[in-house]
Amino acid sequence: MSEASLAVSATGLVYRYPGQETPALRGMDLRLQRGQAVGLLGPNGSGKSTLISLLAGLRQPQQGRIEVAASDRRRVAWVPQETAFYPDLTCRENLAFFAAMLATPRAQAARRIDEAIATCMLAEFADRRARHCSGGVRRRLNLAIALLQQPEVLLLDEPTAGVDPQSRAFLLERVRELVAAGTAVLYATHYMEEVSAVCSDIVVLDHGQVLAVGDLATLLRGDEGTPAHASLEALFMHHTQRSLRD
Repeated sequence: MSEASLAVSATGLVYRYPGQETPALRGMDLRLQRGQAVGLLGPNGSGKSTLISLLAGLRQPQQGRIEVAASDRRRVAWVPQETAFYPDLTCRENLAFFAAMLATPRAQAARRIDEAIATCMLAEFADRRARHCSGGVRRRLNLAIALLQQPEVLLLDEPTAGVDPQSRAFLLERVRELVAAGTAVLYATHYMEEVSAVCSDIVVLDHGQVLAVGDLATLLRGDEGTPAHASLEALFMHHTQRSLRD
C-alpha cells in the first residue's frame, strides 16, 4: 500500500467503556487507502461501531493512535446506523441545516445541497417532511447529509438496514461511484453480499480484535497457511466460529 495514498491509519487502538471489564477494542490496527472500500465484518458487539466512532472523532482512543490524511477533518463523514436528521423538517431543510453547520459560504452550501439531492435522487422528496418518507428515502437522506462534507473518508455503519432491494441496489451503486472517484470507504454491515459487491478488502473483527484482514479474493483463495473458502460467509464462520447475527 502506497503511503501517499493512505487516507486513514489506526494503530494499537484500545477502548474500554466505563464499567466494562473487557475492552471493546483491544489493539486494533487499520489502514484505509484512497479509492478503496474496506468491508468491516463482525458479530454484534464485536467492536465495529466503536471503531467507527473513534475514526469519526466522536470518541478518543484510550491507547493507540489515529492519523487521518484528509485535507480537512470535516471531510471525514459518518453515516450512522440510525437515521440522523430532524423528522419534522423536509429533506431540503435538513440538508440546509447540516450544510450550515459546515460554515461554508452560502452559494457553495447551496451547490452542495443541489448536488446531494441529485446524487441521492431526492428531488421528488426534497420538500416532503422526513418523517413521511419511506425507509429507502430516509437512508438516501442519511447519505446525502454525509455527502455535504464532500468526504475524502466515508464511514458507513449499516447504511442499508431496513431498506427494500431497489434502495439497497441504489445505495451500493452510489458507494461504488464514490470509491471510483477516490473516496476511502469503511463499510460496516451484516450483509455479506454487500461487502462482496462493493469492497475489495475486508477486516473480520470479533471481541475487539482483528481475526482476518486483507484482499477479499486472496483470503477466499487461501494460501499455504490458510484454507480456501467457498464464500465470504464460510470465511467468516471459519474465523469467528459463530453466526454474524448472534
